[in-house]
Amino acid sequence: MIRGKVNQYQQALITIDIMDSADSLQGLEVVLDTGFTGYLTLPPDAIRRLGLPSAGYRVFELASGEPFEFTTYLATVSWHGRLADALVLQSDSVPLLGMDLLWDSSVTLEAWADGEVIIEERSAAP
Repeated sequence: MIRGKVNQYQQALITIDIMDSADSLQGLEVVLDTGFTGYLTLPPDAIRRLGLPSAGYRVFELASGEPFEFTTYLATVSWHGRLADALVLQSDSVPLLGMDLLWDSSVTLEAWADGEVIIEERSAAP
């Protein structure tokens, strides 16, 4: 189970552990964004600090419907107690966690300041 909080800006926040270039997990606060269908976005300084390897460039569609070319990186994250690969898009915005990581999870949040955010791995169907 992953726990977080809703802040005063109505953002659901959790801390995710991302492997750095020295194979150590580093905690980074991210905003849950169910409108983002990728894994993660991170700002350039976080990508440099973690030493993530480049994965080239990829075009993704923005919320406006416009295509945009992102610089991408490869990351390993701790998710539901296991290491998982994640594609990171470089972005100047706050770090975002998208639906690719949330997939097969149950997300519960209390929609008020300091409300609890809980992400649980979905159990197999009976």
